[in-house]
Amino acid sequence: MKQSDDLQLVAAGTMTRPGVIGRAVRAGLFLVCVYVLYSVVYYRESIIETPVSAVANFVPVLFGGFFVFNYVVNIGFGHNWGRKPVYVLLSALAIAAALNWAVAGTADGSIFGLTFWLWLIYVYAHLGISFLLAALIATPGCEMRAIPELYGRMTDQDSPEHHSPAAFIRKIDDWERGRANHGADPSS
Repeated sequence: MKQSDDLQLVAAGTMTRPGVIGRAVRAGLFLVCVYVLYSVVYYRESIIETPVSAVANFVPVLFGGFFVFNYVVNIGFGHNWGRKPVYVLLSALAIAAALNWAVAGTADGSIFGLTFWLWLIYVYAHLGISFLLAALIATPGCEMRAIPELYGRMTDQDSPEHHSPAAFIRKIDDWERGRANHGADPSS
């Protein structure tokens, strides 16, 4: 799935739940998100006060968050907004930079920094919570459907599923399912 593709939700129960290895991978990715969030919170003053200077230390985090942002929003909320989430994000950052310029004479300041920081917190918190829930409740397909699945379980409603756009997660799940189908114990 590319970010420009239509959202392709399938009926609940269509996909196979991940096994022990797939769940462990999701739990590991949750820990990565926790580490990123810890770093973003720990360096919040630097990020908020001088965001352009701080970006150099967060390039992988920035690119990772930007790359998954459409998936987090579209798949997580189960609505196909296309690339609009990224456009809204870029517009918010541009408005914050303009406001910062108007107030302080530079785009690189606390208004822009706070907007940038809040976006980082949102994207990695939503992603991290989704990875944790996906690991705990064995959400089939994309981890971004874990919150809707949990809500569906609590309200006794079916929640649509979505194939994971992350090829490596999909390949791990396929490999594990193949091992299980051939009589191999996927936990070995």
